[in-house]
Amino acid sequence: MGSSAPDFTWTLTSPGRWERDVDEAEQFYTSLAKAYEGTGRVFFAMTGYIAFSVAVPNVNPSQEPLAEVTEALRKAWLRLRYDHPSIASTVEFSQELKTCRKIYETCDGPGSQQDWLRSTFQVVSTGMSGLDWCNSDPPVPQKATLFLIIPPTQAPGTVRGELVLRCHHDIIDGVGTLILFDNLFAHAEQAYARGSQYQLPRFGDESTHLSPPLRIAAAIPSTLKPEQQAFLDTVRPYQASLREGVEVATMPFNEGKILPGKHQRTAVTLSKESTMHLLAACKAAGWSVTHAYHAAAAITVRDLQGRRDQERMVRYINYSLINERPQCTSPYSTPSHAAAVYHSVSGKGLAVDLRVPARDSTTDHDDEQRAEFVEVANKVRDFYQQIRDDRQHIQLVPSYWAMATLPYPTDGTTPPVPEINSSPSVSVSSMGVVDRIIRPVRGAFKLENPWVTGEELGTGLGLFLGTWEGQLTLSAAYNDAWHGLEEVVDFVERCHSLVLRALRVSCNNG
Repeated sequence: MGSSAPDFTWTLTSPGRWERDVDEAEQFYTSLAKAYEGTGRVFFAMTGYIAFSVAVPNVNPSQEPLAEVTEALRKAWLRLRYDHPSIASTVEFSQELKTCRKIYETCDGPGSQQDWLRSTFQVVSTGMSGLDWCNSDPPVPQKATLFLIIPPTQAPGTVRGELVLRCHHDIIDGVGTLILFDNLFAHAEQAYARGSQYQLPRFGDESTHLSPPLRIAAAIPSTLKPEQQAFLDTVRPYQASLREGVEVATMPFNEGKILPGKHQRTAVTLSKESTMHLLAACKAAGWSVTHAYHAAAAITVRDLQGRRDQERMVRYINYSLINERPQCTSPYSTPSHAAAVYHSVSGKGLAVDLRVPARDSTTDHDDEQRAEFVEVANKVRDFYQQIRDDRQHIQLVPSYWAMATLPYPTDGTTPPVPEINSSPSVSVSSMGVVDRIIRPVRGAFKLENPWVTGEELGTGLGLFLGTWEGQLTLSAAYNDAWHGLEEVVDFVERCHSLVLRALRVSCNNG
């Protein structure tokens, strides 16, 4: 890659073409996608989903409600192109500079706007549900694309649909996707209400809205202080030490295949009553819901380890993902910059030692299981809070990303696909209270069940937590080359059950 200092300022390089270098967070996802390019799939490509309904009482025969709703969404998507032009950007490798560059091309003529809409706003009418379509290996176009999935039939007086955003992860992240949906429906509300009177913005100056990388958004210095560099120098040895002299607990997977199949998502949602009691119990215990479920994931992985003649210890190792938008300066901390990669990964890993009973051991009593859960959840909480309270964390984030980044081929060619990970783990990402990000009702639009995942091409599981209108959902992303639906649903249900039992909450799934 290029050796000159990166330039993160959007620069007009030719008429209508803006460019800047990618930063370390973006490069991580660009390099990962390149490493797996030979599979024909895009590692960690974003899938954002949201369902909607629009009540259309007393429809006149001359009206076409579905067409009107579709047109409102098209206008809203075009408006987002103006407000968030980065959503229309791509990352390209410059053969001349030997670096990856983020590229944006302006869209200031009606013809180019319509071309962009035809390319990036796709109506899908296959008879499949949105989830089934998402699980059917849908494309990841070069540019972020919004798919409107229309059900085969519509109930009288209602228009229903599902929206799916497919986008490379070096353009947007999970929280950004949720923010983008909220902004989309804010505009769709206005476009639907005003119809032909809705005014679209005049393109030409939208480049002023292009989002900078995290380094600029969070005002991260280009060089580390000596004490920060000294700390960073301890991270790699520490990470290596976590795996020395211990058996690492791994997620079992179906062996035999060397290339990934289809990314899949499944989810189990708790009832409002169970969620309410769970939230209260977590608060009383001094944990967040994320602490509790990350503890449950670690214990459930331990429970899947094969038993032997003698009791033994295993170590669960993972990391945490942190939304860094609160650390950004204004306006980058606001919903105005949804189409960006503004999150981090913990530098030092989470490590939890757990006991695997002997083969002939009897099951622990509830009190013993509960005591173990409390111990693990406290460790997880301390890990998360240490990162939260670490004022230098944001300064080290680019270095953490760089340490985890695969080399990008200097000639830009497709490299051999990496070998599969024979010791996969289970990660946990929290979207938080999603209806604090997305307003459930936007004018005529009633929104339902928003979620996001990253395309899983590895042997592990990615768990996602989120609460929507008082109901907690735990979902899992996995690849069907190595895991089956029944197995993954069982894992998710085990996590739910473990948390609810430990907190003495009755289980009533929604």
